[in-house]
Amino acid sequence: TLATLIARFADPDSGSIRLGGVDLRQLTEETLYSHVSFVLQDAQLLRATVRDNIALGRPGASIDEVREAARMARIDDFVMSLPEGYDTVIGTDTSLSGGQEQRIAIARALLVDAPVLLLDEATAFADPESEAEIQQALSTLVKGRTVLVIAHRPESILGVDQIAVLDHGNLVACGAPNDVIDHPLFTGLAHISSGH
Repeated sequence: TLATLIARFADPDSGSIRLGGVDLRQLTEETLYSHVSFVLQDAQLLRATVRDNIALGRPGASIDEVREAARMARIDDFVMSLPEGYDTVIGTDTSLSGGQEQRIAIARALLVDAPVLLLDEATAFADPESEAEIQQALSTLVKGRTVLVIAHRPESILGVDQIAVLDHGNLVACGAPNDVIDHPLFTGLAHISSGH
């Protein structure tokens, strides 16, 4: 729900979502998306070259900038191993694992370099061997940014400053981790995640 509002896929029924004190409804789409980037559960890759997929938010980026973002996302070595490298067309010339797709999406977000980042279950579809690489890439990506992490596993939100607990689209608890850790919905999530 919060991510939908920040991305302006929907607007709040009451109140406002503000970025730097400005109501999001007052920002153009271009301005909003230069300030907010996404790494979603589904990487949303296009049937286009690897380079074009990474440069989607910055079409004028040079190949060196694209490669640097890919290096930080731990995907450059893989892309360079493809027969056409960055000119390889995703979905035509090659198919990618879930973890590889996520690292392309992380490279895209790194290249945009927006101050606000939405991470929606970013490791949900990752193959186990890719999860560690994705976590390393994410740790590079989140530095110096305001990050909204959407997660259903408590270990995915270790180290956060604030937790918002939502129930059917309503904010039922919000605060520092110690303030919400005893909330029934949060403890229920931890209980389910641990397999008990």
